[in-house]
Amino acid sequence: MAFTGIKLLLIGSLGLLLGACSAETGKEESSKNAAEEVLVTTAESVETEEKSIVADEITTTFYPEVTRLRHLTEEDLEWYDIIITRLNAIDDFSGDRDTVYEIAEEYGEDPEELYSDWLEIWDAKWHGDNGNYAILSEGQNKLTAEIIEKNIVAETIEYVSGGYNFYEGNVTTSVHQQIQVDGEPHTIAYIIQHKDDYKVAEIIGFSVDGEKIDL
Repeated sequence: MAFTGIKLLLIGSLGLLLGACSAETGKEESSKNAAEEVLVTTAESVETEEKSIVADEITTTFYPEVTRLRHLTEEDLEWYDIIITRLNAIDDFSGDRDTVYEIAEEYGEDPEELYSDWLEIWDAKWHGDNGNYAILSEGQNKLTAEIIEKNIVAETIEYVSGGYNFYEGNVTTSVHQQIQVDGEPHTIAYIIQHKDDYKVAEIIGFSVDGEKIDL
């Protein structure tokens, strides 16, 4: 009987030992699984952050290239009527330069000088209602390129298409651009508030692929 009691005691101790080992193994497996979940979650977070093409801090203030518009005289307005009438009558879409050169020869004017004046007259007629200063096409292209380069993070950026609308009432420009960022297509949109005779351009709205970005 004593031997049997000792045997049962040993078996009981062995059972407790195995149970403790099993519990410890369970804890190790649980800890391992939890650690793996943390690693997976961390990896996913890092991957998400790496996919973001937006700069950590959005640059909102820019100083575009601004042109003072020509003050139109009576003679300028006469030239405008002559040249625009001829251009509107052309059906073959030939260039402005050739047409202005022809008109200059007809009126005994220097072709290059008249063409240079025509460009200034056209800009003043087109933008003059908005004040004495304007951001012309070249300046607008430089501004939009700078906005993208400052606020989009990428190895390569390719401009595909885009456009903009100017709103005279609140002096803002709404811009939308289709670009390739490291080979991936994205749509960038933003609103520019013009200040100080267009010399300051303030970004007041910015979105990427339809998602608004906090400024």
